[in-house]
Amino acid sequence: MSTSPRRSIIPKVVVPRPITPASVTEKERSSNPVSLALGKHLKALRISRQLSQEEMADKAEVDRTLVSRIERGVANPSLMTLSVICYVLDVSLSELMTPIKKNLMPQWADPTAPIRRQNRRRSDKPSTGAKRRLR
Repeated sequence: MSTSPRRSIIPKVVVPRPITPASVTEKERSSNPVSLALGKHLKALRISRQLSQEEMADKAEVDRTLVSRIERGVANPSLMTLSVICYVLDVSLSELMTPIKKNLMPQWADPTAPIRRQNRRRSDKPSTGAKRRLR
């Protein structure tokens, strides 16, 4: 009987490359109007209270780069992070969200997506076909 050494078959693991900051375009960063409006207002509040980004980050116990990314509209902070920042700035969460308009189109809204029946516009033309009955 011949004995040959058995090879163990180890599957290759493919690790996806992380998205690097260089691969994110400037257009993608600035495409979210809600984040931009929040960042501008947060920066104005911070400056009006004469705080640097580092001082505010220390008081809120977050990283200074997070504060910078929020102010530039690149990061989407959690509700907990925003509430801690509001505590540091001595404003309410609703005051922080004041400049964000209600009619801003969210980034995920796709203008080419199908329109739901209840949201579509009705035409003024009379219908030419037979009406469908709903069961």
